[in-house]
Amino acid sequence: MSRKHPTAADYATTTLRRVDWPTELDTVRRLFQDYRQWVAEHRDPDPAAAPRVTAGLQEIDRQIAGLPGEYDPPRGDVILAFKDGDVVACGSLRGLDSQVGEIKRIYVREDHRGPGFGPILTQALVDRASELRFERIRVDTLPTMYAAIQFYQKLGFRPIPEYWPHPAPGALFFERRIDR
Repeated sequence: MSRKHPTAADYATTTLRRVDWPTELDTVRRLFQDYRQWVAEHRDPDPAAAPRVTAGLQEIDRQIAGLPGEYDPPRGDVILAFKDGDVVACGSLRGLDSQVGEIKRIYVREDHRGPGFGPILTQALVDRASELRFERIRVDTLPTMYAAIQFYQKLGFRPIPEYWPHPAPGALFFERRIDR
């Protein structure tokens, strides 16, 4: 039996909102842990990449332990997505400096993955970055995440040089200016 991917109609009933840290800290922690597990399962099998992968997973662990940390307003935030009252996805934003924000930890539960969801969540994060007065927003992704690369570019992100030592060889980096 094949899994049905969500359709545009499914997303019409999905609601997005900013996290309420006092009541949803454990929810964000769980989603970040699920994201970490996904990263661990899809890591580069090359033994030469192991130190960078381990460092990357340790960084995610550090962020989980320190939540809300750098994702706390006024320089960051987390947006949660709900479908029929259940949390199905998250995306986060943090400040790299006073003018540049970064989208991180976009995670969609497996049963809600499909075309169309990534752009909706990413646009919500770009809108939040504008509210936080960032001038530019950055994101990184893996070269195998074709749909993400495509929708980042459709949303106005342009390739840029590596701005941090990503643990995955060949990782791609994007940036876009934020219109006000």
